[in-house]
Amino acid sequence: MLQKILFTFLTLSLFACGDAPQEAQTAAPVEEKKEITDDLVMRLSMEMIANPTTQAEQDKNTILNYAIDNNLEVQMTQKGLFFLIKKEGEGDLLKWGDKISVNYKGQFLDGKIFDSTQSEPMTFYIGNMIDGWNEGLQLLRTGGKAIFLVPSALAYGEEGLKDKKERSIIPENAVLRFDIEVLEKLKK
Repeated sequence: MLQKILFTFLTLSLFACGDAPQEAQTAAPVEEKKEITDDLVMRLSMEMIANPTTQAEQDKNTILNYAIDNNLEVQMTQKGLFFLIKKEGEGDLLKWGDKISVNYKGQFLDGKIFDSTQSEPMTFYIGNMIDGWNEGLQLLRTGGKAIFLVPSALAYGEEGLKDKKERSIIPENAVLRFDIEVLEKLKK
């Protein structure tokens, strides 16, 4: 078992030092670029799947590698959403059906932003969004901030997302990152 752990650690270290595209190396915000800890690498690498065969397994490894590369102390829900709560917020946890207002930024793991609230927050009911948001938002409180790393099955899946002219906005099987801040819980 120890040999397997060391092998995994060494393998991840080699990949981390490889010739990654320059964009991917600079994509994460500066606040998250801290020194990667051995404990984080060991904890997350233990969850990796040696020979991923399904899209879910590939997504999981992609997210774990991203978390290691960006030193994100993520946790995983039963459904497979990875999250990092950056600020707890106040009050009760949000729940299904709550009407809330949020600021967010959605990006691909290479750092390219595909959507965000720029001048006006977005208002919606929990339950009317992608599965990753519906699940993740119930881990937050008003004023809470989090990073969601959403596997494709909890986002736009095999079909992706297209605009009205059938141009791809989100490619099929895309793993997505969302930085979310819950501004307020609104009356229904």
